[in-house]
Amino acid sequence: MVPHELPAGSPPTILVVDDSPSFLTALLDHLSSRGFLVLIARHAEEGLMRAEFGLPDLVLMDVVLPGMDGFEACRRLKTSDTTRDIPVIFMTSLTDARQKVSGFEAGGVDYITKPFQIEEVLARINTHLELRKANRELQQMFEQLNRAKEELVHSEKLAALGALVAGISHELNTPIGNSLMIASAFEDQTSEIRAMFARGEPMKRSVFDGYLSNANTAVEVLVRNLHRAADMVSNFKQVAVDQTSAQRRTFLLADVVSGNVLTLLPTIRRTPYTVTQEIPPALMMDSYPGPLGQVITNLLTNAITHGLDGRDYGTIAISSGGEEHGSVVLTISDDGKGISADNLLHIYEPFFTTKLGVGGSGLGLHIVHNIVSDILGGRIDVRSTPGAGTTFTLTLPVTAPMR
Repeated sequence: MVPHELPAGSPPTILVVDDSPSFLTALLDHLSSRGFLVLIARHAEEGLMRAEFGLPDLVLMDVVLPGMDGFEACRRLKTSDTTRDIPVIFMTSLTDARQKVSGFEAGGVDYITKPFQIEEVLARINTHLELRKANRELQQMFEQLNRAKEELVHSEKLAALGALVAGISHELNTPIGNSLMIASAFEDQTSEIRAMFARGEPMKRSVFDGYLSNANTAVEVLVRNLHRAADMVSNFKQVAVDQTSAQRRTFLLADVVSGNVLTLLPTIRRTPYTVTQEIPPALMMDSYPGPLGQVITNLLTNAITHGLDGRDYGTIAISSGGEEHGSVVLTISDDGKGISADNLLHIYEPFFTTKLGVGGSGLGLHIVHNIVSDILGGRIDVRSTPGAGTTFTLTLPVTAPMR
């Protein structure tokens, strides 16, 4: 950049803090003639006030000032939320290296030695204005990425709820279908018996006994299937509440695992893969079943999508040996193609995926890692060998830390 060229956009504001009237006048003339907006202050206290209210883009700060020196003024600027990001260039006639170190420790970004050449001053000003502009753009990009990440996380939660709805619809088909079939058959038989009575026809004892026997069987089948449907609805309802509320409660680990596996059954049944569960039935936890369910769902989905993808067979095993030293060790493993050593180094990084452009957001394992460490208070480890499958090991406290 040419020294007198200004960055694009509105004219930058420069605050000059110096106790020399002639120096202030000279800088004011030079900077104003090149399009800068200039604020001036003759001592540190006045400079702090003008910085707080004027919010300049850059501060030129004399080191030796009456009362508070420039270093202390800079330190105070850096403690304020409104002025901490404003770059400060110190101006001094001293050339002591230790003084320069003190200036950088106070938060300064550069030095100008008096007497100076105006072209040098302009070059340093423009350099730091461009750096600040670049930092702002990076911050905006970071915020945009965070927003995009939050939207993707929200989308994944909606997708999980969609899978939940699909799961309950699919699973209820069997008990409700059985109930309808039995009820319909019993209705037909009852209609026949009613018609016989209406016609005044005599009824053999064996016919009536057969009707009562069928009625008893029908009622048993109806009650069994309706209980099964009610249990499914209760289970799905609990999983849905857990997934949407992230509330803490006590629960049986086996119930949470089986409930979340159940929500994925429509997906699992479209594949040639099987899922096995081996969890102690009495293993109780005081934790967050919703986030834990999200971890289980994401790891299962990851195994199906990545570990076993393209294979015509495969097994995903979920197991736990029980409580040990106040912790539960839960493993989710598959016998798929495994993960390469290079990819293992990056699997928890946000947006890292080997299926970019074909549905992979790269957030699944990043979310899993954050939930396990930040919410559940545990840790996650992975072991994988290409061609020999992958095992994720969750070590979780039986009683999660308070949030």
